[in-house]
Order: sequence, then structure tokens, then C-alpha cells
Amino acid sequence: MAKATHRCLLSVIGIIFCLLLNTGQAQAVPLIRDAEIEHTLRTYANPIFRSNGLKPSAVKIFIVNDDILNAYVAGGSNMFLYTGLIKSCTTPDMLLGVIAHETGHISGGHLAQGAEKLKNAELGTIMTFVLGAAAAAASGSPDVAAAVITGGQSTVARNFLAFTRAHEEAADQSALNALDKLNISASGMVKVFELLRRHDRERSKSRDPYLLTHPLTNLRIEHVRNHVEKSKIPEGHYPSQYELMHKRMIAKLYGFLETPERTLMKYPQSDKSVAGRMARAIAYYKMPDLNKSMQEMESLLAEYPNDPFFHELKGQILFENNRVKESLTSYQRAVQLLPDSALILAELARVEMAENNPAQYGSAIKHLEKSVDIDNSNPSTWRLLATAYGKAKNDGLSALALAEEAILIDDPNQALSQLHKAIPILKTGTPPYQRALDLKARALDVQREKQKEKSPF
Repeated sequence: MAKATHRCLLSVIGIIFCLLLNTGQAQAVPLIRDAEIEHTLRTYANPIFRSNGLKPSAVKIFIVNDDILNAYVAGGSNMFLYTGLIKSCTTPDMLLGVIAHETGHISGGHLAQGAEKLKNAELGTIMTFVLGAAAAAASGSPDVAAAVITGGQSTVARNFLAFTRAHEEAADQSALNALDKLNISASGMVKVFELLRRHDRERSKSRDPYLLTHPLTNLRIEHVRNHVEKSKIPEGHYPSQYELMHKRMIAKLYGFLETPERTLMKYPQSDKSVAGRMARAIAYYKMPDLNKSMQEMESLLAEYPNDPFFHELKGQILFENNRVKESLTSYQRAVQLLPDSALILAELARVEMAENNPAQYGSAIKHLEKSVDIDNSNPSTWRLLATAYGKAKNDGLSALALAEEAILIDDPNQALSQLHKAIPILKTGTPPYQRALDLKARALDVQREKQKEKSPF
């Protein structure tokens, strides 16, 4: 009897440790990439990063395709902004407030501190389960175990949430300081708080993640509101050029993520604004009605002939309607106007390769190599580059590019398989050869870590 109880406790502890290890693993989130939207977010964020003493290139911004109101930072200097939150920020100052707040978490080192606190919270949770199991074994009553576990978890949760609230208050103050430095009103933060509180009341049974990870209190809201009232910066003040950028970003998200019917209801024909025409161009392209889509695009380009993002959008619409040659002209113009956009360079290369003309492969490779030099974090660009190298009969570089993609998507086995092909082909001592060796070492490290995660001990 005693041995059986002892084995049961070991099993409980083992299961709890496995659950906690799993909760610490990164969860896959649906990300979207768009050159114009990323450019807008960078225009907003980079001055805020600098005002917090951060190097903008060190902070990555990810757009999560999910309609909930959420934003968070993770893994050091990675900021995640959800499309639901972006679309709900009806004015630039609202999103500026969110970005400034999240930046405060990064500059304040809250992620590392939170990880240590979470470890302590997890240890407390483990001990309550162990004590509960021991109480059940001693008394023979499951109710005793439930009481111990519930009470212990409540204490751990209260302690951790108090720690989280302190970080939220610190991030609020950091955001206020950053916005003041940039002569931007913090009234957007108040509007975001009001939006979240209203949304929380409407969905009281299923709170949004932002409210769970960013607990709002009346004191926090009042502190920001008082700051706005006492500030010399006019309420609602922000750089005037942000206004049109913001409207275009919302229109683009709405056009691509909503049904054409909903987009046309929000942006009817009577809306002759830039954002309205842009949203309708996307809606018509999705229907599909290429003629109407092109009419809207031509009206935009007549007004803004040197806008790279309008040329890019026109190129995308044409390409996806099998008008490859016309699409190529649009993408070439977009790259000419914005030569350092990694995404647009990759899109141009994709069109060049779609012509299946060997004479274009060299140009496609040049554009893709420049794209990964600017941003090497896009798996689809590496896949496209691997295809281009393959068409050019460069099997070593093709396999190396596929290994780069595999590392980015966290597949060390596939990376090692491709490197096994690449290393014997690549010339010893060359930069690609050295890169292959570096990737092999990294893939082996990731493989070992994954094997550790599978182990219960």
C-alpha cells in the first residue's frame, strides 16, 4: 500500500513537470507580412524605440492575423501586434500608445524578470499539487486535496498578478515618458484603455488575452488620464503624416481580411478617399472583378504616381490574375521607388521566375539575395531562393537555402538533411561553405534541445 502511494506521487509530479514544460514552449501564431503595413508600423515604432534607448533594428515587429484585441512582447525583443487590435485603433495615437507601452516592457527588462517570477509561480503550483496528493493519500478524501490545491493556486496566482500589475504600471509610465519626448499626446492610451474596458464588459465571460496579461485598474487609467490633462501637448496631437498612413493600413487590412461584401459596405462607392479606393480595389480583386479593381488602382496612381506601395498592390492584383508581364512592370517600378524593401524585392523575383524564362533567373537570384541580405527571417524568401538556385543548376546553394528555411521553421532534421547535400558540393573555405557549417552546428543544438523537451526529466 505504501509503495503504491509512493509510485502515484511520482507519477503526479512527473505529469505536472511535463505540463509546465509544455506551457513554456512557443506557440505557433498565424503571421502575415505586408510591405506597406510593416513600413507604417516601423514609422510609428522606431522613434519610440530610440526614445527608450533601443536600437530599432534589434526589435522585431510581427503582425498576428487574429481578430482579438491583443499585443505582447516575447522572446527578448519581439513585439506581436494583432490585426484585431490594429483595426480597432481608429486613430494613430491609439496604436502609438500600445507600441509605447509594449516598448516599455522591453526597455524595462520585464521579460527576464517575469520569466524568473513565473518559474517561482510554477514551483508554487507544483508544490500545491504535491501537497494535495499527499493530503489525499493521508486522509483518503479527495475534498481535502481539492482544498489544498485550490488555496495554494489562488495564492500563487495573486502573487504573480500583483507582480504583473507592477510591470504594467511601469510600462505605462515608460510609455508616457517616451510619448512626451516625441511631442505626442498620450490621449491615445486613454482611448485604448476605454476600448478595452468597454470590450471587457461586453465579453465578460470570455476576456480578451490583452486584459488577462495586461490587467487594467482604475488607478492605472486615472494616472494616464491625469497625465494627459496636465500635459502641455495638445490632446490628440501626433505627426500629421500618420493620419493617411493609418487610414491606408486599416483599409488594407480590412480589404484583405474581410469579405468583399463587408469591405464594400464599410467603403461604399460614395467614399472617394484614398483609403476607400484602396479598400475597394482589393475587394473587387477578390470578387473577382479585375476591371473595377484596376479602375480604382489607376485613379490612385494618377494621384500618387510615385507611391511604391500602390505600384506593388497593382502588381499583386495583376499577377494573381495571370497578367504576369504587366505585373512585372508594376513590381519593377515599385522596386525602383523603394529599392530596400525585402518583401517587394522577393515579390519581384517571384514574378520574374513565373515567366519561366531562363534569362530572368539571374535577375531573380540577384533580387532574392538582396532581399535576404536585408531581412533573413522570412522562410518563404529562402524557399523561393532555393527554387531559383535549382533552376540555375546550383544545387549546393539550393540545398543551403532550404536549410536556412528549415532552421527558421524550427525543423532541425530537415536542415541537417539539406546540409548533408550542400556541404560536399560547396567549395571549402567559401562564405557559403562556412555558413553551412554554422547552420549544421545550430541545427544539432536545436535537435538536442528538442530531445530534452521530450524527456520527462
